[in-house]
Amino acid sequence: MKKLLIAALAAASFVMIPALGSEAHAFPPIRDNGMISRLQKERQDEANKELVVNFWNEVFNKHNAAIIDTAVGDVYTQHSPGFADGKEAFRTAITGFLKEFPESTAEIKRVAADGDLVFIHNHIKLNEADRGQSAVDIFRVENGKIVEHWDIIQDVPEKAENNNTMF
Repeated sequence: MKKLLIAALAAASFVMIPALGSEAHAFPPIRDNGMISRLQKERQDEANKELVVNFWNEVFNKHNAAIIDTAVGDVYTQHSPGFADGKEAFRTAITGFLKEFPESTAEIKRVAADGDLVFIHNHIKLNEADRGQSAVDIFRVENGKIVEHWDIIQDVPEKAENNNTMF
């Protein structure tokens, strides 16, 4: 009988503890030793990279400007001097570029993320015969949308002073 009473009290305590409020815990709370926030950051970095890579490949390799509707935020700040601010201005410029250069490609060589920033190193070519340009594009992501962009672009020279490639 004593064992049955102890078992009943133990079972009742697990049922009643949540009812006591947020102060009481059936188990001690998990202490964040930094691991949880690191894992969350890694997951967010991966999600941001996936968004930007998908956006990039859809626009510059599949020539699908419609992705701008879902991937770019309503407020879009552009730091590239050849483009105006705004989602609609970006769509107009990209549509014109893709129409003028229907064979263009932009192959991603490297991708990195740090918080809300995603960096891609890419090789832009206007057509198959073009040596192209080496570029680093930086995107800022907010709430799952691309909201800001910077780029640095350099022509791929015919001859270099070293034996290294730009990629």
